[in-house]
Amino acid sequence: MSKTNAPIKIAHILYSGQGGLGTYFQNFVRIDKKRRFQHFAFFYGIEPLYEEYETFCQQHQITYQYLRRNGKLDFAAFKACKSFIKKNEITYALLHTFSLSPFYWRIRRYVKVISIDHTPYQVKTRLEWIYTALNHLLAFKAIYFYRDQFQLLKSKFPFLKIGAHTSFLPKTVDIDIFKPQQLDNESGRPFTIGTTARIIQGKRHDLLIEAVKYLKDQGQTIHLRIAGDGPNLNTCQELVAMLGLHDQVEFTGRLTSKEILHFYQSLDAYAHASEGETVCYCIMEAQACGLTILASDVEGINNVIMHGEDGFLFENEVTSVANALLEISLQRVLLPTMAEKSRLLAEDNYWKHNPVDGIASLLI
Repeated sequence: MSKTNAPIKIAHILYSGQGGLGTYFQNFVRIDKKRRFQHFAFFYGIEPLYEEYETFCQQHQITYQYLRRNGKLDFAAFKACKSFIKKNEITYALLHTFSLSPFYWRIRRYVKVISIDHTPYQVKTRLEWIYTALNHLLAFKAIYFYRDQFQLLKSKFPFLKIGAHTSFLPKTVDIDIFKPQQLDNESGRPFTIGTTARIIQGKRHDLLIEAVKYLKDQGQTIHLRIAGDGPNLNTCQELVAMLGLHDQVEFTGRLTSKEILHFYQSLDAYAHASEGETVCYCIMEAQACGLTILASDVEGINNVIMHGEDGFLFENEVTSVANALLEISLQRVLLPTMAEKSRLLAEDNYWKHNPVDGIASLLI
Protein backbone atom coordinates (compact mmCIF):
# COMPACT_ATOMS: atom_id res chain seq x y z
CA MET A 1 0.00 0.00 0.00
CA SER A 2 1.11 3.58 -0.55
CA LYS A 3 3.13 5.16 2.26
CA THR A 4 0.88 8.22 2.05
CA ASN A 5 -2.18 5.99 2.57
CA ALA A 6 -3.75 7.58 -0.51
CA PRO A 7 -6.30 5.29 -2.20
CA ILE A 8 -4.68 2.97 -4.73
CA LYS A 9 -6.04 3.30 -8.26
CA ILE A 10 -7.46 -0.04 -9.33
CA ALA A 11 -9.28 -0.83 -12.58
CA HIS A 12 -11.80 -3.65 -12.79
CA ILE A 13 -11.78 -5.27 -16.25
CA LEU A 14 -15.29 -6.71 -16.55
CA TYR A 15 -17.81 -8.36 -18.86
CA SER A 16 -20.49 -5.88 -19.92
CA GLY A 17 -23.54 -8.09 -19.36
CA GLN A 18 -25.29 -9.10 -16.17
CA GLY A 19 -23.57 -11.83 -14.18
CA GLY A 20 -21.33 -12.87 -11.32
CA LEU A 21 -18.40 -10.71 -12.43
CA GLY A 22 -20.45 -7.55 -12.04
CA THR A 23 -21.81 -8.77 -8.72
CA TYR A 24 -18.26 -9.33 -7.47
CA PHE A 25 -17.31 -5.82 -8.60
CA GLN A 26 -20.31 -4.21 -6.88
CA ASN A 27 -19.70 -6.14 -3.66
CA PHE A 28 -16.01 -5.26 -3.73
CA VAL A 29 -16.77 -1.55 -4.01
CA ARG A 30 -19.44 -1.64 -1.28
CA ILE A 31 -17.21 -3.59 1.11
CA ASP A 32 -14.36 -1.11 0.58
CA LYS A 33 -15.75 1.01 3.42
CA LYS A 34 -12.30 2.33 4.39
CA ARG A 35 -11.78 3.58 0.81
CA ARG A 36 -8.50 1.74 0.38
CA PHE A 37 -8.95 1.88 -3.39
CA GLN A 38 -10.04 4.40 -5.98
CA HIS A 39 -12.11 2.25 -8.33
CA PHE A 40 -12.32 2.40 -12.12
CA ALA A 41 -14.20 0.05 -14.46
CA PHE A 42 -13.65 -1.04 -18.06
CA PHE A 43 -16.62 -3.02 -19.40
CA TYR A 44 -16.23 -5.18 -22.49
CA GLY A 45 -18.36 -7.82 -24.22
CA ILE A 46 -20.91 -8.76 -26.86
CA GLU A 47 -23.81 -7.50 -24.72
CA PRO A 48 -24.72 -3.84 -24.13
CA LEU A 49 -23.54 -2.41 -20.84
CA TYR A 50 -25.94 -3.63 -18.16
CA GLU A 51 -27.88 -0.56 -17.04
CA GLU A 52 -27.47 -1.30 -13.33
CA TYR A 53 -23.67 -1.35 -13.66
CA GLU A 54 -23.76 2.05 -15.33
CA THR A 55 -26.01 3.45 -12.61
CA PHE A 56 -23.81 1.90 -9.92
CA CYS A 57 -20.69 3.55 -11.34
CA GLN A 58 -22.44 6.91 -11.51
CA GLN A 59 -23.74 6.65 -7.94
CA HIS A 60 -20.29 5.73 -6.62
CA GLN A 61 -18.47 8.29 -8.81
CA ILE A 62 -16.51 5.55 -10.58
CA THR A 63 -14.89 6.47 -13.89
CA TYR A 64 -15.92 3.81 -16.41
CA GLN A 65 -15.81 2.96 -20.10
CA TYR A 66 -17.76 0.46 -22.20
CA LEU A 67 -16.60 -1.12 -25.44
CA ARG A 68 -18.58 -3.63 -27.46
CA ARG A 69 -16.61 -6.69 -28.52
CA ASN A 70 -15.68 -6.92 -32.18
CA GLY A 71 -14.25 -10.31 -33.08
CA LYS A 72 -12.27 -12.93 -31.19
CA LEU A 73 -8.95 -11.09 -31.37
CA ASP A 74 -10.08 -7.53 -30.83
CA PHE A 75 -7.02 -5.30 -31.21
CA ALA A 76 -9.14 -2.16 -30.91
CA ALA A 77 -10.26 -3.34 -27.47
CA PHE A 78 -6.68 -4.00 -26.37
CA LYS A 79 -5.74 -0.49 -27.49
CA ALA A 80 -8.76 1.08 -25.76
CA CYS A 81 -8.06 -0.75 -22.50
CA LYS A 82 -4.42 0.32 -22.59
CA SER A 83 -5.48 3.92 -23.21
CA PHE A 84 -8.00 3.79 -20.34
CA ILE A 85 -5.33 2.51 -17.95
CA LYS A 86 -2.70 5.06 -19.00
CA LYS A 87 -5.12 8.01 -19.03
CA ASN A 88 -6.33 7.29 -15.48
CA GLU A 89 -2.86 6.37 -14.19
CA ILE A 90 -4.03 2.99 -12.92
CA THR A 91 -1.68 1.09 -10.60
CA TYR A 92 -3.38 -2.32 -10.61
CA ALA A 93 -5.86 -3.96 -12.98
CA LEU A 94 -8.22 -6.67 -11.71
CA LEU A 95 -8.83 -8.93 -14.69
CA HIS A 96 -12.24 -10.54 -14.17
CA THR A 97 -12.96 -11.62 -17.76
CA PHE A 98 -11.15 -13.94 -20.17
CA SER A 99 -11.99 -11.77 -23.16
CA LEU A 100 -9.02 -9.47 -22.60
CA SER A 101 -6.53 -12.07 -21.33
CA PRO A 102 -4.31 -11.66 -24.44
CA PHE A 103 -3.82 -7.97 -23.64
CA TYR A 104 -0.93 -8.60 -21.21
CA TRP A 105 1.64 -7.89 -23.90
CA ARG A 106 0.04 -4.46 -24.43
CA ILE A 107 -0.12 -3.23 -20.83
CA ARG A 108 2.39 -5.05 -18.61
CA ARG A 109 4.72 -2.07 -18.79
CA TYR A 110 2.02 0.26 -17.47
CA VAL A 111 0.09 -1.70 -14.83
CA LYS A 112 0.28 -4.76 -12.60
CA VAL A 113 -2.42 -7.28 -13.50
CA ILE A 114 -4.27 -9.29 -10.85
CA SER A 115 -6.25 -12.13 -12.45
CA ILE A 116 -9.31 -13.60 -10.74
CA ASP A 117 -10.69 -16.95 -11.94
CA HIS A 118 -14.49 -16.69 -11.81
CA THR A 119 -15.60 -19.32 -14.35
CA PRO A 120 -16.71 -22.80 -13.17
CA TYR A 121 -14.58 -25.51 -14.75
CA GLN A 122 -17.69 -27.38 -15.91
CA VAL A 123 -18.50 -24.67 -18.47
CA LYS A 124 -15.03 -23.49 -19.47
CA THR A 125 -14.21 -23.77 -23.15
CA ARG A 126 -10.84 -25.04 -24.34
CA LEU A 127 -9.77 -21.48 -25.08
CA GLU A 128 -10.83 -20.33 -21.61
CA TRP A 129 -8.70 -23.06 -20.03
CA ILE A 130 -5.74 -21.78 -22.04
CA TYR A 131 -6.47 -18.21 -20.95
CA THR A 132 -6.67 -19.35 -17.31
CA ALA A 133 -3.20 -20.87 -17.62
CA LEU A 134 -1.97 -17.71 -19.36
CA ASN A 135 -3.34 -15.61 -16.52
CA HIS A 136 -1.59 -17.80 -13.96
CA LEU A 137 1.74 -17.53 -15.75
CA LEU A 138 1.73 -13.82 -16.57
CA ALA A 139 -0.28 -12.06 -13.86
CA PHE A 140 1.37 -10.12 -11.06
CA LYS A 141 -1.05 -11.97 -8.75
CA ALA A 142 -3.32 -14.92 -9.60
CA ILE A 143 -6.35 -15.25 -7.33
CA TYR A 144 -8.52 -18.35 -6.88
CA PHE A 145 -11.47 -18.73 -4.53
CA TYR A 146 -10.32 -22.05 -3.06
CA ARG A 147 -7.32 -24.39 -3.44
CA ASP A 148 -9.13 -27.16 -5.36
CA GLN A 149 -9.98 -24.60 -8.03
CA PHE A 150 -6.27 -24.31 -8.82
CA GLN A 151 -5.78 -28.07 -8.64
CA LEU A 152 -8.36 -28.51 -11.40
CA LEU A 153 -6.34 -26.11 -13.54
CA LYS A 154 -3.13 -27.98 -12.71
CA SER A 155 -4.73 -31.26 -13.80
CA LYS A 156 -5.00 -29.73 -17.29
CA PHE A 157 -1.60 -28.02 -17.20
CA PRO A 158 0.69 -30.06 -14.88
CA PHE A 159 3.57 -27.61 -15.29
CA LEU A 160 1.71 -24.89 -13.36
CA LYS A 161 2.77 -24.32 -9.76
CA ILE A 162 1.56 -22.43 -6.72
CA GLY A 163 4.00 -19.58 -6.30
CA ALA A 164 4.41 -16.41 -4.30
CA HIS A 165 2.05 -14.73 -6.77
CA THR A 166 -0.76 -17.25 -6.10
CA SER A 167 -3.45 -16.48 -3.53
CA PHE A 168 -6.70 -18.07 -2.36
CA LEU A 169 -9.31 -15.47 -1.38
CA PRO A 170 -12.88 -16.73 -0.81
CA LYS A 171 -15.82 -14.64 -1.95
CA THR A 172 -18.07 -12.86 0.50
CA VAL A 173 -21.09 -10.53 0.36
CA ASP A 174 -21.97 -7.36 2.24
CA ILE A 175 -23.97 -8.58 5.24
CA ASP A 176 -25.13 -5.04 5.98
CA ILE A 177 -27.06 -5.03 2.69
CA PHE A 178 -28.18 -8.65 2.46
CA LYS A 179 -30.02 -9.42 5.68
CA PRO A 180 -33.04 -11.40 6.89
CA GLN A 181 -36.60 -10.21 7.21
CA GLN A 182 -39.35 -12.06 9.03
CA LEU A 183 -41.90 -13.61 6.67
CA ASP A 184 -45.63 -13.56 7.31
CA ASN A 185 -46.34 -17.15 8.34
CA GLU A 186 -50.05 -17.03 7.62
CA SER A 187 -51.64 -20.46 7.35
CA GLY A 188 -52.42 -21.60 3.85
CA ARG A 189 -49.67 -19.57 2.21
CA PRO A 190 -47.96 -21.77 -0.41
CA PHE A 191 -44.38 -22.80 0.27
CA THR A 192 -42.26 -20.59 -1.98
CA ILE A 193 -38.75 -21.18 -3.27
CA GLY A 194 -36.78 -18.98 -5.62
CA THR A 195 -33.57 -18.71 -7.59
CA THR A 196 -31.54 -15.74 -8.85
CA ALA A 197 -29.08 -17.71 -10.99
CA ARG A 198 -28.73 -16.27 -14.48
CA ILE A 199 -30.67 -18.36 -17.00
CA ILE A 200 -27.72 -19.69 -18.98
CA GLN A 201 -25.92 -22.88 -19.92
CA GLY A 202 -24.73 -24.68 -16.80
CA LYS A 203 -27.68 -23.59 -14.64
CA ARG A 204 -30.48 -26.15 -14.31
CA HIS A 205 -33.65 -24.11 -14.00
CA ASP A 206 -35.30 -26.91 -15.97
CA LEU A 207 -34.79 -29.30 -13.04
CA LEU A 208 -36.49 -26.92 -10.61
CA ILE A 209 -39.43 -26.46 -12.98
CA GLU A 210 -39.80 -30.19 -13.60
CA ALA A 211 -39.55 -30.90 -9.86
CA VAL A 212 -42.45 -28.50 -9.22
CA LYS A 213 -44.47 -30.42 -11.84
CA TYR A 214 -43.47 -33.77 -10.30
CA LEU A 215 -44.73 -32.64 -6.90
CA LYS A 216 -47.90 -31.20 -8.40
CA ASP A 217 -48.67 -34.62 -9.83
CA GLN A 218 -48.20 -36.02 -6.31
CA GLY A 219 -50.70 -33.52 -4.89
CA GLN A 220 -48.08 -31.17 -3.40
CA THR A 221 -48.02 -27.45 -4.24
CA ILE A 222 -44.71 -25.58 -4.38
CA HIS A 223 -44.35 -22.08 -5.83
CA LEU A 224 -41.17 -21.24 -7.74
CA ARG A 225 -39.97 -17.68 -8.40
CA ILE A 226 -37.24 -17.22 -11.02
CA ALA A 227 -35.43 -13.88 -11.04
CA GLY A 228 -33.29 -12.48 -13.84
CA ASP A 229 -32.91 -13.40 -17.48
CA GLY A 230 -30.46 -14.94 -19.90
CA PRO A 231 -30.25 -16.73 -23.24
CA ASN A 232 -32.20 -19.77 -21.98
CA LEU A 233 -35.15 -17.73 -20.67
CA ASN A 234 -37.47 -18.55 -23.58
CA THR A 235 -36.70 -22.26 -23.27
CA CYS A 236 -37.65 -22.20 -19.59
CA GLN A 237 -40.83 -20.23 -20.26
CA GLU A 238 -41.81 -22.73 -22.96
CA LEU A 239 -41.22 -25.58 -20.50
CA VAL A 240 -43.49 -23.93 -17.93
CA ALA A 241 -46.20 -23.49 -20.58
CA MET A 242 -45.88 -27.08 -21.77
CA LEU A 243 -46.18 -28.41 -18.19
CA GLY A 244 -49.10 -26.11 -17.35
CA LEU A 245 -47.37 -24.41 -14.42
CA HIS A 246 -48.28 -20.76 -15.03
CA ASP A 247 -49.98 -20.61 -11.62
CA GLN A 248 -46.94 -22.00 -9.79
CA VAL A 249 -43.88 -20.61 -11.60
CA GLU A 250 -43.21 -16.88 -11.85
CA PHE A 251 -40.56 -15.16 -13.98
CA THR A 252 -39.76 -11.76 -12.49
CA GLY A 253 -37.37 -10.53 -15.18
CA ARG A 254 -34.29 -8.50 -14.32
CA LEU A 255 -34.22 -7.06 -10.82
CA THR A 256 -32.21 -4.19 -9.36
CA SER A 257 -30.02 -4.82 -6.32
CA LYS A 258 -32.74 -3.45 -4.05
CA GLU A 259 -35.39 -5.59 -5.74
CA ILE A 260 -33.18 -8.69 -5.41
CA LEU A 261 -32.96 -8.12 -1.65
CA HIS A 262 -36.77 -8.00 -1.44
CA PHE A 263 -36.91 -11.07 -3.68
CA TYR A 264 -34.79 -13.11 -1.25
CA GLN A 265 -36.83 -11.83 1.67
CA SER A 266 -40.05 -13.07 0.01
CA LEU A 267 -38.89 -16.71 -0.02
CA ASP A 268 -39.22 -19.62 2.38
CA ALA A 269 -36.06 -21.21 0.96
CA TYR A 270 -33.53 -20.62 -1.81
CA ALA A 271 -33.01 -23.21 -4.57
CA HIS A 272 -29.99 -23.41 -6.85
CA ALA A 273 -29.61 -26.11 -9.50
CA SER A 274 -26.29 -26.01 -11.32
CA GLU A 275 -23.72 -28.15 -13.12
CA GLY A 276 -21.00 -26.50 -11.02
CA GLU A 277 -19.73 -23.22 -9.59
CA THR A 278 -16.52 -21.56 -8.52
CA VAL A 279 -18.19 -19.97 -5.52
CA CYS A 280 -21.83 -18.97 -5.95
CA TYR A 281 -22.81 -15.38 -5.13
CA CYS A 282 -26.51 -16.21 -5.33
CA ILE A 283 -26.17 -18.80 -2.57
CA MET A 284 -24.04 -16.47 -0.45
CA GLU A 285 -26.58 -13.65 -0.78
CA ALA A 286 -29.38 -16.04 0.17
CA GLN A 287 -27.41 -17.25 3.20
CA ALA A 288 -26.86 -13.64 4.31
CA CYS A 289 -30.64 -13.17 4.05
CA GLY A 290 -31.09 -16.10 6.44
CA LEU A 291 -32.52 -18.60 3.96
CA THR A 292 -32.31 -22.37 4.00
CA ILE A 293 -30.45 -23.49 0.87
CA LEU A 294 -31.48 -26.31 -1.48
CA ALA A 295 -28.77 -26.86 -4.07
CA SER A 296 -26.97 -29.26 -6.39
CA ASP A 297 -24.37 -31.57 -4.88
CA VAL A 298 -21.57 -30.31 -7.14
CA GLU A 299 -18.16 -28.64 -6.93
CA GLY A 300 -18.35 -25.07 -5.66
CA ILE A 301 -21.59 -25.75 -3.75
CA ASN A 302 -21.04 -28.88 -1.65
CA ASN A 303 -18.00 -27.24 -0.08
CA VAL A 304 -20.10 -24.38 1.35
CA ILE A 305 -23.40 -26.11 2.21
CA MET A 306 -23.54 -28.52 5.14
CA HIS A 307 -26.23 -31.05 4.22
CA GLY A 308 -28.88 -31.19 6.92
CA GLU A 309 -27.37 -28.26 8.82
CA ASP A 310 -27.96 -25.08 6.81
CA GLY A 311 -29.51 -26.68 3.75
CA PHE A 312 -30.02 -29.75 1.60
CA LEU A 313 -27.97 -31.04 -1.34
CA PHE A 314 -29.62 -32.89 -4.21
CA GLU A 315 -28.47 -34.81 -7.27
CA ASN A 316 -29.16 -33.21 -10.64
CA GLU A 317 -32.17 -35.33 -11.46
CA VAL A 318 -35.85 -34.52 -11.03
CA THR A 319 -36.84 -36.94 -8.26
CA SER A 320 -33.87 -35.95 -6.08
CA VAL A 321 -34.74 -32.25 -6.44
CA ALA A 322 -38.41 -32.95 -5.76
CA ASN A 323 -37.62 -35.00 -2.65
CA ALA A 324 -35.49 -32.18 -1.24
CA LEU A 325 -38.24 -29.63 -1.89
CA LEU A 326 -40.87 -31.89 -0.36
CA GLU A 327 -38.79 -32.64 2.73
CA ILE A 328 -38.22 -29.01 3.63
CA SER A 329 -41.77 -27.90 2.73
CA LEU A 330 -43.25 -30.54 5.05
CA GLN A 331 -40.82 -29.72 7.86
CA ARG A 332 -41.10 -25.94 8.08
CA VAL A 333 -40.27 -26.21 11.76
CA LEU A 334 -36.65 -26.74 10.66
CA LEU A 335 -36.48 -23.46 8.76
CA PRO A 336 -35.73 -21.03 11.63
CA THR A 337 -32.78 -23.12 12.87
CA MET A 338 -31.34 -23.60 9.39
CA ALA A 339 -31.92 -19.94 8.56
CA GLU A 340 -30.00 -18.86 11.66
CA LYS A 341 -27.09 -21.11 10.70
CA SER A 342 -27.09 -19.68 7.16
CA ARG A 343 -26.86 -16.14 8.49
CA LEU A 344 -24.09 -17.05 10.96
CA LEU A 345 -22.08 -18.65 8.14
CA ALA A 346 -22.44 -15.49 6.06
CA GLU A 347 -21.32 -13.30 8.96
CA ASP A 348 -18.35 -15.56 9.75
CA ASN A 349 -17.30 -15.58 6.10
CA TYR A 350 -17.57 -11.80 5.88
CA TRP A 351 -15.34 -11.15 8.86
CA LYS A 352 -12.77 -13.81 7.95
CA HIS A 353 -12.56 -13.31 4.19
CA ASN A 354 -13.20 -9.66 3.35
CA PRO A 355 -11.92 -9.48 -0.27
CA VAL A 356 -10.84 -5.85 0.03
CA ASP A 357 -8.64 -6.64 3.02
CA GLY A 358 -7.38 -9.75 1.24
CA ILE A 359 -6.33 -7.98 -1.95
CA ALA A 360 -4.96 -5.00 -0.04
CA SER A 361 -2.75 -7.36 1.97
CA LEU A 362 -1.27 -8.73 -1.27
CA LEU A 363 -0.12 -5.26 -2.27
CA ILE A 364 1.67 -4.32 0.95
